[in-house]
Amino acid sequence: MIKILKDAFKISSENIILATPLLVFLLLINIYLMVAKDAVKVLPSALLFFLTLLLMVSAFMSGWFYMIKSAIHNFKNKIPHKENETFKLMNEFPVGIADYIGSYIGLSIAFLILGDIVLVSIYYIGLNLIGSIGITPAQFISATEAPVAMQALLDSMTKTQLLKLNYWYFLIMFSLQIFSLVTMFWPVEILYSTKNPIKALFYAVKRIILKPQSILLFILISILNVVMMIMNYISMFNPISYFVMTLVYFYFIVYIFVLLFLYYEEKIKGNRNSISDSDRQE
Repeated sequence: MIKILKDAFKISSENIILATPLLVFLLLINIYLMVAKDAVKVLPSALLFFLTLLLMVSAFMSGWFYMIKSAIHNFKNKIPHKENETFKLMNEFPVGIADYIGSYIGLSIAFLILGDIVLVSIYYIGLNLIGSIGITPAQFISATEAPVAMQALLDSMTKTQLLKLNYWYFLIMFSLQIFSLVTMFWPVEILYSTKNPIKALFYAVKRIILKPQSILLFILISILNVVMMIMNYISMFNPISYFVMTLVYFYFIVYIFVLLFLYYEEKIKGNRNSISDSDRQE
């Protein structure tokens, strides 16, 4: 495991170009959300908005994940690292889109449906095990929009309501963590096992069950993410440190996905070439 952590760091450092698609994608998403924020008020425009967003996310995943797979391939096959070769890694982005965008569109749709099922299930399980807090979900969401409103809501609640709120928080967080764990390898399976997103989900769940040591990877990623979020929050009080931490966080995201893909190759699929000759386009 230590070797995988070190190799993931080396791959991420040598292929820092992997952060470029991520930065561009997040920038485009923010611009699109600002421009189209009023479109969701009309049904036809809202449908077009969500369809465009779905295509953007799916295209990014298919291209970026293929780039990560290619970077690992170069590393494992000891292809000499050169600066111009690193920039050539960007050529893999459109290749990934061409080969896998259909699969990631299916994954995105399936993820939304499955996510809704999980949330509805959590809601009904909570009602039966914990009971109602006495406030509607709309009231709670509205209170989260401002610290003052949230504090006012908490002050107005009884001890019983606050206890139930804590139980609800634990149930939601625990359920979402389990959901994240069982779907951890879902996007990875599409590039390594099958282009069918439903089969990929089945394989991803199967990997976790047959190789429970993967839970340690999930725990490690979760801990690192919490640490980074705390550091990012602390840095908000200084503009320069906040800017630096933002760049570090982008690199951290790249590192986590490289780690996830590399762990899959080493521990799940075994030590072999990540891209076959028939799959790779020069």
